[in-house]
Amino acid sequence: MAEVRQLRAMVTYDNRAIARDLPDFIDIMLATSLRVGEAAAIRWSSIDLYAGTIQVGDGIVVRARGEGTIVRSAESNKLSPRTLLLPTWCVEMLQRRSKGGPSNGDIVFQAPKGGLRDPSNTSADLKDAFTDAGYEWLMSHSLRRTVATLMSKAGLMALEASDQPGHRRPSMMSDRYFDRSSYITSGAMVLETLNDE
Repeated sequence: MAEVRQLRAMVTYDNRAIARDLPDFIDIMLATSLRVGEAAAIRWSSIDLYAGTIQVGDGIVVRARGEGTIVRSAESNKLSPRTLLLPTWCVEMLQRRSKGGPSNGDIVFQAPKGGLRDPSNTSADLKDAFTDAGYEWLMSHSLRRTVATLMSKAGLMALEASDQPGHRRPSMMSDRYFDRSSYITSGAMVLETLNDE
């Protein structure tokens, strides 16, 4: 948790990260547990700032041969469309961004020079920002793992937590992301009922 807070703070002082619009992009990834391409495809029309929700999983930015960067729809991917409740700090960030009005059509996080963000270029930009902040070991996918770890340590069940990153099978969350050593279950309370006394 301390490292996440430090990273978020440090990128807000990094001029290169700011020029690449990465502080807010990192925040949306932490708030939603989306992949880079999914976060790059977020549309203003998918966000309800009053309810503090976002509809995700309906598209992902990809580089298509002969077409450049495009938003591929959920039908052509294995994405799970879902509505997520956003933390208040993320809603505040989106409210601030919305004051400038939607640009590049409906896309919230466009590339610094306009158009759709290329996921590969954005991942490389994120790696630069992480390295500049002293977290050279960190990768963009680590943000998804961080969200899963926080949910695991908070005691959420895999079934609940799997909706955040959009895993169709809760076992994916528990098998690959949850830290088994930190599990605290209430199994003992259930087993107390076996006592005859």
